[in-house]
Order: sequence, then C-alpha cells, then structure tokens
Amino acid sequence: MLIRLIVKTFILSAFCFTSQHTLANKKLTENYISTYKSIAVVEMRRTGIPASIKLAQGILESDLGRSPLANQANNHFGIKCGKEWSGNTYFKHDDETDNDGSIIESCFRAYSNAEESYLAHSEFLTLPSKQSRYGFLFELGTTDYVGWANGLKFSGYATDPSYPSKLIKIIESYKLYEFDEPISLPKKKTDDFIAENTKQPEKEYQGKQTQINTERINKPETRKESKTKPNNKVSGRYIVSKINDLKTVRASGGESIKELAIRNGENVFDLMEYNEGIASQDHILYTGEIIFLQKKKKSYQEEDNAFHKVEKGETMYEIAQKYGVRLESLLSKNNLGEEAVPMSGELISLDKNLSKRDTPKHQFIEKFDSFVDLGALK
Repeated sequence: MLIRLIVKTFILSAFCFTSQHTLANKKLTENYISTYKSIAVVEMRRTGIPASIKLAQGILESDLGRSPLANQANNHFGIKCGKEWSGNTYFKHDDETDNDGSIIESCFRAYSNAEESYLAHSEFLTLPSKQSRYGFLFELGTTDYVGWANGLKFSGYATDPSYPSKLIKIIESYKLYEFDEPISLPKKKTDDFIAENTKQPEKEYQGKQTQINTERINKPETRKESKTKPNNKVSGRYIVSKINDLKTVRASGGESIKELAIRNGENVFDLMEYNEGIASQDHILYTGEIIFLQKKKKSYQEEDNAFHKVEKGETMYEIAQKYGVRLESLLSKNNLGEEAVPMSGELISLDKNLSKRDTPKHQFIEKFDSFVDLGALK
C-alpha cells in the first residue's frame, strides 16, 4: 500500500513538473516572439525572407535565446564565420574535426546585440556568393513557409533530417504564419530598393537591445553589406493523397518540378525518376498535374484484371500517372513501344500481360510528329 502511494505521488509530481515545464517553455516562446516579431516582419519586407521562417529559426537555433552562442555572442542563427566574415568571432566546440579526427573549436560570428544577428541572418542568405545555394528560396514567396523550411534543409543550411518539420511545427503551433505577407520587390530596381532600405530596420524596430557578453569575443573589422534580388513567384502548400497506395501531390500550376520538389522536401532528380514524362528540372507543371513522391509500382494493385478505357488524346504516360504504374511496365504489359499512342476507346491492361493478339490499337508518333498507323490495328 505504501509503495503504491509512493509511486502515485512520484507520477503526480512528474506530471506536475512536466506541465509546469511545458507552460514555462510556452511562455518563454511567446516572449521571444513578442521581442523579435517586429524586426522579423521588417526584414521580410526588406529582403523577402518570411517572418515566420526567421522567427522559427531563431527559436530553434538559439533555444529561445538561451544557448551559449546566443547568450554570449548574440548569434541566434548558428551562423559560422565563413570566408566572407570579417567581424567579431566566437569559438566553441561543434562538429568540426582536425586531421586526426579530434573535435576542434568552430568559429562563429558574434554580434553586438541580438537584433544585429537578425539583420545578419538576412545578409547571410542574400550574399551574392551564396546565390547558387540559397537564391532559389526567393522564388518561393514570403507566404510559403513550408517551401522555405524544406528549401533550407535542401540547400544544406542544416544537416538535421527533421529540420523542416521542426520549423513547420513551431510556425504552426504559434501561428507565426500570421506575420507573413505577400511581398514582391521591384524587379528592375531591386538593388536601389535594398540600398534605400538598408538602415530602415534600425529606425522601425524598437525592440529590446540585448548587450553582448564580451568574454570570448575576438573583435575586428566591420561587417560587409550585401544586396539581393528576390523574386517571389510561387506560393502555396500541397495536399498529399494516394494512388495505388503511393504518395502523390497535384501541382498548383505554373511552378517547376524543382520548386515542387523543394516545397515537399524531395530530391528533384528522384521526382524526375518517379514521373518519367518529366525530363528537366525546369519543366513547368500544369494545374492539377499528378506528381508521385514515391517510385511507382509495376502493376495496379487496387483491382484484379484492371483495364483502362482510353480517352481521346490520352497518352500512355498520362494513364501511367492515373494509376501509379511505371510507364515502362505499362508499355510492356500492352506490347507497346515508347512512342506508341493508344487509340480512343481501346482497353489498356493495368496488371496483366496481354498476348500479341490482344495488343491495343495504337498510333506511332515519329520525330516529325505525324501519325503513322502500325500493324496492331484490328
């Protein structure tokens, strides 16, 4: 009896501690958001980086401003020195090793206050030297936080496989997306626009100024400024559904397969392999186009002896996409070549191999795009 009482007391105490800890963290998170939301919005308007993404990264990377790097060096985004950096530095053990494999101290950027870190985060992502790495993010739009979260991981900003989901969870738990606004900077005068607004954040932002702890800071030259040319074209989220028990999404229309891959946290070359009709990562998708996020199956498995009746103008690739069957397998089952186009009304086998006699009537598209009737016509 006494043991049960002790166990119950322990469980209750643990529950109370966990609840208090959760509430405390929630309050700290809300305070962090309140402190830095203004500068996040101003920076979004200046450079095109979603306010929700900047806040979520700050929360995650700095542990709500409590990490040693944030507390002592005001670096809220874990940005390392790199070749371009000529400002103050802060050293701590991270993941770098010497030739012997021993962990050595890594060089991180140090700032005079946390707000400077927020500005530097924008500059870091918009440096001309990093255009090839992060430039594509600015084509996603300032309301597409899902695309940005996946894109940051895709570009190598973070190595944690769950980095995108962590950012998205923070954004959606605290409704940080409410700070995002559709922003479109002028195309021809972007440089002038950025130059004119470079000092703007310091004037508009009136948040708390966090002073630096100079204890391990190496001080020297000033930081270089940079410009960017964000171009917001596409935004939106995708609903995942299943065909043949495989994950698929439907294109919004007007985006490239590369953009869709980034927004869904997928490798564009994998998607090109799964969706055989797409030969280039710049391929523009039409509205409602089915895109598989997994490799298609060799047969349609949701029905036995399944057939598809061909509609006018329908291609074998379109049929393969409708049923989640690999194009190569579908062609083989029906004794058709790569450039064969089935005739309207014909039945295409989705799971069984047809005999030569039952080969669907089809036409052949030659390179000059004229139609030539083939022998399998009945």
